[in-house]
Amino acid sequence: MDVLQEINFGETIKKIRKEQNMTQKMLSQGICAQSVLSRIENGIEVPNVIVLQQICQRLNITMDKLLYSQPSEIQQINALFLRIHYHLIHQNYQQMEQLLESSSLTEHLYLDTDLQLYYYYLGSCEFFLYDAHDAAIQSLKKGLSYTYTKGKNNVSAIEIQLMSCLGRVFGSAGNNEQATHYLNLAYASLQSLPIESMRFELSKVFYNFGSFLFGIEEDEKALEVAEQGILWAQQRSSYYYLEELFSLCGKICKRIGLVEEAKEYMDLSHCIQKIR
Repeated sequence: MDVLQEINFGETIKKIRKEQNMTQKMLSQGICAQSVLSRIENGIEVPNVIVLQQICQRLNITMDKLLYSQPSEIQQINALFLRIHYHLIHQNYQQMEQLLESSSLTEHLYLDTDLQLYYYYLGSCEFFLYDAHDAAIQSLKKGLSYTYTKGKNNVSAIEIQLMSCLGRVFGSAGNNEQATHYLNLAYASLQSLPIESMRFELSKVFYNFGSFLFGIEEDEKALEVAEQGILWAQQRSSYYYLEELFSLCGKICKRIGLVEEAKEYMDLSHCIQKIR
């Protein structure tokens, strides 16, 4: 009990909850009574492991981060990662690289999940900025290795993104065997991802897989994957990679002779481009 009080994760839960503009009612709903959450946050009650896991999932943090990080460290690291992630979403890889280099970020990371994110961002920069396949593959594999083992159940969203990015890099490097392996693995893992872990950024997984299939002329499968990606993005009211997915569908339809469908998809792609 003294160890748990020393860690003081109740205070950390409260701080992260408020940073995410979440009320006690919102966080506790379906997990525990609001009064129980209040006692946890005030250090009066210690939750069991199941409740703690559910709280972490809803806050989108890992249990190790909750238990072993100080609130100020969580705040600083998350703030920096949010800035880097913003640039990733907007494909501002130069700004990403500047933040990764200028922040001495690795000196302040000790959790596997944080290091995993770092190498995902680094590998993305190495690929999209410099087309440095070997360096990107090394970084992305290192990031994946922190938490993923072959045959693992309950693959996380970031692990799926790492697999998908690895597949894209291998495909760009001409290694179709490894590209197929990682892209299929990412796609299959995405299908079994819990609803609470689904993020709009995962529409990129559909694009990476669909564009690779188009490149190796598996047009029917490519169109199926790309259209699933469009539906995924629309269900989440997201424009992320939607323009690229519409464009990909247009190219596929044109090649297989669906002229009207191709024009419709390309028109939609242009519309998204104007909105963005």
